[in-house]
Amino acid sequence: MPVIYIQRDSEWANKMRNFELYLNGTKIGDIGDHETKKYSVPPGVYSLEAKIDWCGSQPLAFTLGKDESIHVQVSGFVMSKYFMPSAILIALLYFFLYLKYDYNSLVLGVILMVLLGYLIFFLSFGRNYYLRLELK
Repeated sequence: MPVIYIQRDSEWANKMRNFELYLNGTKIGDIGDHETKKYSVPPGVYSLEAKIDWCGSQPLAFTLGKDESIHVQVSGFVMSKYFMPSAILIALLYFFLYLKYDYNSLVLGVILMVLLGYLIFFLSFGRNYYLRLELK
């Protein structure tokens, strides 16, 4: 019988939240941070999607024959592993310079605005690109 393995690595952006998994539009379960799930399915054509709140992934279409298996990696948006630590570090540096030395850094302010815009894109217009499904 065909098997679908779905793996989720650990990441900052969605660490405390589970992703919902949908196979051909039907919810098959949730996957938590740094977790791997295994689903046995009959042979056929499938479409896999992941969702979290109003955001989700693009559908991943694949065909499974008898005794085949597929390995899928689910993760957050591009660079999501580095987004939160970077944004926090830059914000702390910006506020430290401002409060300690009364220095208002235009460069750090612009970088913070770009990071905020990047996040807003994935939470609004790019909401169906917030999560990624990739074949391993």
